[in-house]
Amino acid sequence: MKGYLKMVEENKKVSIIMGVYNGMNTLKEAIESIVNQTYSNWELIVCDDQSTDESLNILNKYALKDSRIKVITNSQNSGLATSLNQCLKYVTGSYIARMDADDISMLDRLEKQVRFLDEHPEIDLVGTEMQEFSEKGYGVVVKNKKNPTKYDVPKGAPFCHATIMVRTETMEKLGGYRISKHTMRTEDVDLWYRFFVGGYKGENIEEPLYLVRMDDEAYKRRKLKYMFHASYIIWYGTSMLKLPVYYKIYCLKPLLSWLLPPSTKKKLRNLLIR
Repeated sequence: MKGYLKMVEENKKVSIIMGVYNGMNTLKEAIESIVNQTYSNWELIVCDDQSTDESLNILNKYALKDSRIKVITNSQNSGLATSLNQCLKYVTGSYIARMDADDISMLDRLEKQVRFLDEHPEIDLVGTEMQEFSEKGYGVVVKNKKNPTKYDVPKGAPFCHATIMVRTETMEKLGGYRISKHTMRTEDVDLWYRFFVGGYKGENIEEPLYLVRMDDEAYKRRKLKYMFHASYIIWYGTSMLKLPVYYKIYCLKPLLSWLLPPSTKKKLRNLLIR
């Protein structure tokens, strides 16, 4: 096992991309979860989106201690998609992994995802299950279909975005994240449609290798305009995927979700996941 891991590490670098905006309260924990990975051949590329707190100072201190950590900054506050595209410019690895500044990767996450892609050359992207957590403790485990297809995309995210690892050449062919008024806070929804339109294949590891922070504020951040953006992408995405016209009904899902109070939405979501 150790011999295999060493052989793979020598050949397969993982480039982890992360966008940060005012994440000082959770950033250290997120970075430490990468620094302590069982898989050591990685680079962490972090783009600070003009934070007004101590985020950039924290990042620079880590970069001084570990040469695998690269810090870049946006000239103005531009949003997550722009930050991730900036990170993509500096990628040197064979695989690209996502990570959010307020979450935690399980210590064997990279090792298991690299092994999966190494053993399944026909798969372009691999996600994992993720477990919700907050200061109150651990919550539900968010699961996705093991082998999602284009027919699953309008129904909901086929992959948990922050958990994905994708082949670098695949992300390059996709052109990274699309920047438009309709992809503000919905860049992942747009990515899934383009991914399946391109004929790529993805799979989910049926194990929670990622902890996602889900407090009450996370539900409050889901503003109506972002739900309209998601609905727009679903409406046109179903045509891009050449799905039957009745799939367009799913464009109402984000708007109906927004109508629910955050507390009700959280309870309903937990019930559906279980």
